[in-house]
Amino acid sequence: MRDDDAIEEALLGVIGPGAIAATIAAANKVGERRDQARDALSRDLEAARYAADRAFRQYDAADPTNRLVASELEARWNRTLVHVAEAEGKLAAHNARTPPPAVAPPSLGVLASNLRTVWSAPTPMPVSRNASYAP
Repeated sequence: MRDDDAIEEALLGVIGPGAIAATIAAANKVGERRDQARDALSRDLEAARYAADRAFRQYDAADPTNRLVASELEARWNRTLVHVAEAEGKLAAHNARTPPPAVAPPSLGVLASNLRTVWSAPTPMPVSRNASYAP
């Protein structure tokens, strides 16, 4: 057995369907955490918008002749609008940092089950995001 063949056997023995399944499970867990963070940011944004709407209604209902009260309510409303903008920015930044998966998990599973065939192919196989490998 050549050295290259021994290395190939060792590598293919380690990178098998079990390792691929573990990778998919880890990727799913990361995705779940990312979704939980997005949900929390969305709830924060919803609460900030509610507070801004409430502050506006209080400001709008104030007697304009009572300038001290109207001024304080306007300041509160402005603070809530700043909070809304911050929450929107955090959610947008989170969504921008979320990369799309490099390979869809079902395609990865098909690849894992045919790893020896792909590894031994005489020419590189074209990769398509939407197509799965079929031997």
